[in-house]
Amino acid sequence: MRYAKKLGIVGKFCSSISEVVIDIYSPRYAELTRNRQFILSSFDAEEDKFALTLEKGLSEFKKVADILKQHNQTTISGKTAFLLYESHGFPYEFTAEMAHEAGLKMDREGFMHAFERHQETSRLGADQKFKSGLADNSVRTVKLHTATHLLQAALRAVVGEHIKQKGSNITPERLRFDFATPEKLSPEQIKQVEDWVNNVISKGIDIIREEMTVDEAKKQGAMGLFDSKYGEKVSVYTVPGFSKEICTGPHVKNTAEIGKFKILKEESIAAGVRRIKATVE
Repeated sequence: MRYAKKLGIVGKFCSSISEVVIDIYSPRYAELTRNRQFILSSFDAEEDKFALTLEKGLSEFKKVADILKQHNQTTISGKTAFLLYESHGFPYEFTAEMAHEAGLKMDREGFMHAFERHQETSRLGADQKFKSGLADNSVRTVKLHTATHLLQAALRAVVGEHIKQKGSNITPERLRFDFATPEKLSPEQIKQVEDWVNNVISKGIDIIREEMTVDEAKKQGAMGLFDSKYGEKVSVYTVPGFSKEICTGPHVKNTAEIGKFKILKEESIAAGVRRIKATVE
């Protein structure tokens, strides 16, 4: 996109290129055909988002380069390079390339140090997620926790299998579930999701807890944050026929214990990420 801008190419083009790739590979990968519209709309959304990132980032880089030259300095610090990465989405190689064009050097060691510190902070945050995002283990919180599992399954059933959890937080008053999707849910979809969850609750299904390895959980189709570090054994909670997730618990014994599920709000919290707040009565 940066070179397209330099070449004077105007308008979105990534989805057009993607269509060619989909046509070439779809005979071997059927999911490309099934997800065609989602792929194309995702590219358009990402291109719009990165166009803004690129414009702001290039402006910020120019400020950094001008300040360095004013003070007769020739090296962009690792801290500054990481700031461009964290705040503007510029990978090290991207900033290094622009630095080279501007006649500047890069402090790679300083960047890697800042990056590693960032990874450690992210890892600690992921460890916190393993606690399932529960504020406490009260009866209502546990009910809402199980409802959150059903909510994710409902979103995947109603909206699409591209739905992926980005985070959750559960208190005795409400659940908060963040998920990746490019588009706002329609009122009809929200109602369908709510009805789907309540239908499973009404069936009075016993919830099964099993211990297994991560590989075994994957083979069984369990949902989980597989980009995070699990132990040798994990707990998998299953609502037979509807939901299967790696989770630390706790959960209700039977879906009938949850009560009536009600969605309070659906909103955007970031590009491509939406949030649902819900409760049980």
